[in-house]
Amino acid sequence: MNIILPVFVFLVLDVMSFFIDASGTEKLSFKVTLLLSVSVLLLILNDTLPSTADKIPLIGIYCSVIFSLIGISILETILVNLLKAKGAEKRSVDTTAAITGQNDVEDLQSPPDSIRYQNGMQRSLCWTRVARIIDVTFLVLYIITIIVFLSVLERIWFPK
Repeated sequence: MNIILPVFVFLVLDVMSFFIDASGTEKLSFKVTLLLSVSVLLLILNDTLPSTADKIPLIGIYCSVIFSLIGISILETILVNLLKAKGAEKRSVDTTAAITGQNDVEDLQSPPDSIRYQNGMQRSLCWTRVARIIDVTFLVLYIITIIVFLSVLERIWFPK
């Protein structure tokens, strides 16, 4: 219980971290801290388990899968932050161009600045919307994966 419960709490904290505002780096640093905490528990577990075992014990599988889930969650957070930054960057470039009335390439056939600004704003909102869709979809899949994993593990640990 000294290993199983803390690792489960870290997993619950990782799920709850999806509700942290992703505009800053707090979410990513929190998830990395969780991953480091699980890795410390894995090191403690490695010291307590016998090294002559032929196959990996279930508690090792439990901790390794949760470590992997948190690692995948970190990669998803990086992707969402990248998409949100891309949307914010596009929005700031389009806002600057609309305010100054200057563009990198002057074209006689180009639409007015107001239309260009609206299109740029729509593109930046598109990246933000894609990031939000990815985040929500991953959260649902993440919770389903956790439930399936824990139910399979429960059946293996406590056969009927």
